[in-house]
Amino acid sequence: MNVHELNYAIWAIARELVHHHRYSLMDNDEGMLTLKRRDGIRVTYLYLMPLVYGQSAEQQEAEIREQFAHSMDWMKMVGFRRPALVHRMVHLYIRTDAGYQMSGEQIASLHLSSLTESHRIEAGLIDLVDNRAVLPQIVIPGAEFIQQFAARSEPVPYDETRLYEVIDVWHGEMLRAHQERVEPFEEAGRKRGAPLTFAFVAINVVVWLLMTYYGGSTNTATLIQFGAKYAPLIDEGEYWRLVTPMFLHIGGLHLWFNTVSLLSLGGRIERVLGSGTFFLLYMTAGIVGNLSSYWFSPSISAGASGAIFGLMGALLYLTVKEPDTWGEMMGFSIYSGLVMNVILGFVVPGIDNYAHFGGLVGGYLFMAARALLTKKEAAAS
Repeated sequence: MNVHELNYAIWAIARELVHHHRYSLMDNDEGMLTLKRRDGIRVTYLYLMPLVYGQSAEQQEAEIREQFAHSMDWMKMVGFRRPALVHRMVHLYIRTDAGYQMSGEQIASLHLSSLTESHRIEAGLIDLVDNRAVLPQIVIPGAEFIQQFAARSEPVPYDETRLYEVIDVWHGEMLRAHQERVEPFEEAGRKRGAPLTFAFVAINVVVWLLMTYYGGSTNTATLIQFGAKYAPLIDEGEYWRLVTPMFLHIGGLHLWFNTVSLLSLGGRIERVLGSGTFFLLYMTAGIVGNLSSYWFSPSISAGASGAIFGLMGALLYLTVKEPDTWGEMMGFSIYSGLVMNVILGFVVPGIDNYAHFGGLVGGYLFMAARALLTKKEAAAS
């Protein structure tokens, strides 16, 4: 085995995937690198490792399958601590000499999966002898680069001593690249206080107490008096009723549920985005939710649910677009929480699903527009 060429290939591929395809370096174990990339509910692990050789094709396959079994145990253990709905792993073997038995296609056909397919392992081969890559069915972000790297026939550009010095530099670069991606999120997690979140909660409680005093928060006349969404009056020009319902609640249980939801979601979002952006997000989602309810539902409605679903929509956007931070810490919880709330919306009577879905879409589109504006400002500068 050409160890010099093997080490260069492993680290050069890893460096490209970390810098340009959003992988993170998880582990460096005696020349075998473990990379990870998260995309929403899916996490992909990539092993870059030497091809195992056996006395026969059967023995080689047995050794690869034994590695699969160890990897499956490890993946389930890690997945239990950091849940995701879908776990995928690729053993990407690197071949540097002709002493092997199985073809690349045979290696790529091997797989191991859990009964529910929530965990699956496949293999691929980077053949530096025949200069080609045979990749598995699992989609590997950066596959085009891997194919191009395998097709090269250039010698390693460093001698053995110099290569290890370069590898040390690359190792540090990859660790810093990951840290730069997660640092803003970690800093926000260490901060305390979310003034607007607590202010919204306080306003909701005070308004609910006033409604209770002046006729009851479940009383239709009181709801209309305090500004609930009521289509006939909006039709007459009372457009402020697209805003005020965010601060009204129908009954103590409604207030309690929305308060807990707002406190659990709002604090971290406000600390990361800043109070100004959080205010715009919350108000925009709430208004869009009330507009949706006004357009599609004739019923009187009130509540912060549309704005809170807007926070879920914002989190949904962030877990997809910034999976290294939001997806890692909140990806599973936001998806499961969203599914549970949608189910409750159809099962429990009296819930305004139009406001919920409108707020969800409003929050998602707000974050998408914010990202687009930030990108344009960065390009202009």
